[in-house]
Amino acid sequence: MKRIAMILAGAVMAITATTQTALAQSSSTPEMSVQQARHAIIIGSKYAGIAREYSRIFHAYIYYAVRTNSICFAHDALDFDAADRKGETLHFRIALRQLVRLSAKCSVSACWLVDENGKRVEWQSPNSSKAFGLDFGVSIPKRCGDAQNTEECLQAADQFAAGLNSLHAYALGPELAEENFPSQAAAWRALSNKPPLPDALRVRRMMAEDALKNQRPKDALKYYQQGLDIYSLWPEGWFNAALLASELNRYADAVEYMQNYLLLVPDASDARAARDRLEMWKIKAQEKN
Repeated sequence: MKRIAMILAGAVMAITATTQTALAQSSSTPEMSVQQARHAIIIGSKYAGIAREYSRIFHAYIYYAVRTNSICFAHDALDFDAADRKGETLHFRIALRQLVRLSAKCSVSACWLVDENGKRVEWQSPNSSKAFGLDFGVSIPKRCGDAQNTEECLQAADQFAAGLNSLHAYALGPELAEENFPSQAAAWRALSNKPPLPDALRVRRMMAEDALKNQRPKDALKYYQQGLDIYSLWPEGWFNAALLASELNRYADAVEYMQNYLLLVPDASDARAARDRLEMWKIKAQEKN
């Protein structure tokens, strides 16, 4: 399933860091690979929640639990949905290049993200004067102290912070993300018998195909990305993710995905057409910037 036609739909509410200015001139070193960073964020999001605003009536913050299955990774942004107890859903985007270096600070039953000075990191929504904080173990469904696996809950913030730090470094220097994959691709190409796709990946592929049938390209891209997080040596996944990213005007991501496709199958029957698309997307990415 390589020929995909889509219509871009929906709007995004962006949140940007306000605690410090971007570290665009720094030389951060990634702590993990892109796939490891994305996996850490997905695992860490299990106990994550957005603190929207303080309620004077209930004397507490209003929390929106992060929906793990909504997480979508772009080259320079992290998108996800969060919902409150009534099902009201908000969409968020974290601009990876604007992040400060994060770490987790925990109490007995909860954690939150802090900057290098130990100050809680908050984001400002363009649609609200309220600050948004990302907490762990204090939102839906339960506090870390009440969770079945308290240690896992308390580690969620550490995993999430480490993942964001690594993705921040890759967003500032995308060439770093490319260093490990070529050697992995070369080793995979050399295999006479390619390993079968993991079951979890095949499920993501089916979900992506179903999303496309129902004209939900953004969801389809998310499922392809999740599949590639599970098993990055998946040519079809990179190809379809590239086409979807281009249809969503995310040309830098489309370039990265198609390059990975060509690293895996440089002699594919459609390799020349893929390279033509790649060069076109590079121009569009430059024009967009």
